[in-house]
Amino acid sequence: MVPGALMDHEDTTNAATEAAAETAPHDRRSVLRSLMESAICLLLAVMLFRTFAAEGYMISTGSMAPHLLGFHKRVECPHCHYPFPFGVAYDTDEADVSAAEYDPGRTHATCPNCGQRGISLADVPRNHGDQLLVFKPAYALRTPHRWEIIVFRNPQNPREAYVKRVVGLPGESVQIIDGDVYADGRLCRKDLAMQHALRIPVHDHRFEPPTDEELPYWQPLANSTPETGWQADEAAFVLNETARGEWAWVEYGQRVRYRGQHMTTVGPVTWPDDIEPSQIPPAGLKYNPQTEELSCVGALPVTVRDQLLAHPAEESFHQAVQQLYEQSQLAPVTDDYGYNPHDGEIVPLPLRDVSLSLDLKMATGEGEFAIEMTDGNVNFTAVFDLGRRSIRLYAADHPDPVCEDHIPDRFGSQPVTIEMSLFDQQVLVAIDGSPVLSPWSFQTPEQAVHTRYPIRFGAQGLAAKVTGLTVHRDVYYTGTRSRHAIQAPYALAEDELFVLGDNSPVSHDSRRWPDGAVNLSLLVGKPFVVHLPSKPARLRLGPWETQLRLPDFERMQLLP
Repeated sequence: MVPGALMDHEDTTNAATEAAAETAPHDRRSVLRSLMESAICLLLAVMLFRTFAAEGYMISTGSMAPHLLGFHKRVECPHCHYPFPFGVAYDTDEADVSAAEYDPGRTHATCPNCGQRGISLADVPRNHGDQLLVFKPAYALRTPHRWEIIVFRNPQNPREAYVKRVVGLPGESVQIIDGDVYADGRLCRKDLAMQHALRIPVHDHRFEPPTDEELPYWQPLANSTPETGWQADEAAFVLNETARGEWAWVEYGQRVRYRGQHMTTVGPVTWPDDIEPSQIPPAGLKYNPQTEELSCVGALPVTVRDQLLAHPAEESFHQAVQQLYEQSQLAPVTDDYGYNPHDGEIVPLPLRDVSLSLDLKMATGEGEFAIEMTDGNVNFTAVFDLGRRSIRLYAADHPDPVCEDHIPDRFGSQPVTIEMSLFDQQVLVAIDGSPVLSPWSFQTPEQAVHTRYPIRFGAQGLAAKVTGLTVHRDVYYTGTRSRHAIQAPYALAEDELFVLGDNSPVSHDSRRWPDGAVNLSLLVGKPFVVHLPSKPARLRLGPWETQLRLPDFERMQLLP
């Protein structure tokens, strides 16, 4: 250190202190002014950001459910404990007793996982809709892509903003046929990422309802034995190693516990002479003496089954009744929405676009694992061969695969997630979120049946454990109360879009508006994140109680 530097510093400090004492009032005014200027700059930055970059919007209605939620209630099924959202009106007061009278259909819910009806919503608090952050310059240099979610102004009321999904692009002719979107006569198919964005849960095996009351959704086939077949282990299926050529299968059947529109017929069976049809409660039960067939519409109620089984008839009649009861508990997958009230006006429609996701863990063996799905016309089988280290896709009964590829190196040595789907008349197979086979397109004839057993998985020559069984379906775009793109193609101008809501049965969109097209000039931007979803909570302090909204971090998501 240079001698004398410390002294010089002391002298300078004393001089600075005296100067500061003389100018202190001026400095305080400068600090206050700086804070005010900073606050004004921040306010201007926020205003400019909202005007030119991004802005937040809250969803009020359920037209995009279950992917984007409007005002809703978070419900847990008391039967299978599956959690799901249920839409409620956004323009009624939660504390208003007359709110129930405003829409009686929204006082009870139906579980989309197990079908439990009449779930009371009286004690379930209402929750606000999702909040979106919208990137406003997104379409300054390009038009929206198909399947993108957009925010745009209501042509009839520019102060209102709508959120929908783009299905028709400028200059195209759009038509909806059997729930699918066609543009210029060609079926619009989704890639794997878009399938994930649009798929709707049908059944989650982790929330299987009690099997002592009803048949399970997943069942090992009857030809399996405890030594060679799959065994249920809570939410998993475990397979002891089987020999080559001895396939063991587990089959999925879509269970229905109440009503339904499907017809079930068994026979031949002889109807007891001493039972009058008037003695049977109204349940859609019919007997045809000419064909000796017993049939019913929807699920045969257990009360009717028990009444018929209690009658001292021949054993063959009792067997037919039991068979009818069990078979009627199965139905095709439909476009039912647990988010919507069951008011009897919307009849669920059967569909074929389903997918399966499962977690597979191998133990021993170099055999084969397979997933088989059907559209009601052709069976598609994806075979994962550990011995040959290949993946093969078979269609119908052809001995040769329609496509084949190498199996990933980690397959067999590490747990993997396998997906297979039949969305948009296309077979997709993926491992750990990545497609492993080229998409295979097919065409389903109109007369194809809607099967009650759309999926199964099996194995031979190996030991394995399967968990995480989840069945999804695609959005099925309906034509009820629609005027555009249903009976004939709808032509779009070079500056117009055709948009639809994911909650197809209740969404008001391009199908129903007087003018079905959305002009590009009405675009606000592209929502890119659900940034502030919430969930309700109760705070109690002694006799005092209030409701709070807490951040729901699990539902925060980036939008594709």
